Order: sequence, then structure tokens, then C-alpha cells
Amino acid sequence: MKYEVGQRVTGVINNITDLGIFLTLPGHKSGLIHHKDFDGNWLRERNQHRVGDELRVVVVHNYKGRLGLSLARVNDPDLIDHRNRFSKVKEQDFSKILNQTAADAKAEIKQLKQVLAED
Repeated sequence: MKYEVGQRVTGVINNITDLGIFLTLPGHKSGLIHHKDFDGNWLRERNQHRVGDELRVVVVHNYKGRLGLSLARVNDPDLIDHRNRFSKVKEQDFSKILNQTAADAKAEIKQLKQVLAED
């Protein structure tokens, strides 16, 4: 799996060191949340996380396959996730598209329930 800057992903902590938190991402890739991502709160923050915990992070750089991750910038609007189909939606169109997506999901769930009931 190829990771792009701005992509949000959930990973599992596999190691916590003085350098930062190492995560295993889907596709058996790993990345690092550098200790500087915690703005001087590293000592306190490192004690709040454990190996095996899941974290939602954003890819902030991909240099020669080495992934730099950020927990602090996961909601940063300047880091656009190009894989998110809503990232290019204009604000005035967002509600309309979200409602259509919800309606489509309900219809698909209804169809799947019918298929299961037939079995």
C-alpha cells in the first residue's frame, strides 16, 4: 500500500522510544510520530500510550518510503487527504452529498437485509 501526505490512517503502536512512537500501519508499513509532535509534552504523552494501542494519525511526509506521522495534525485542514472523496466538496454542497451518501447506505443495508432474510 502506498501512503500519501495528508492521508489519515489508523495504526497500532509497536514501540515507544525516546525518539517517538512507532506504529504499524495497514500493509505492514511502519511510521514514526516524532517526539516533537507532542509540543514539549512528550514525557507526559509517552506514558499515556501503550504498545498495542490504536492511534488515528496523518501522514506528514513520505521520504524514500520512511513515513513521518502526526497525531497533533490529524485534523489539520491544510493536509488534504486526496483519497477522501469529500475533500474537494464545496462547503455549500457538503450537506447535500452527505445526505445522499446516508440515503444510499440505508438503501444498501435494506437490500442486504433482504438478501440475508432469503437465505
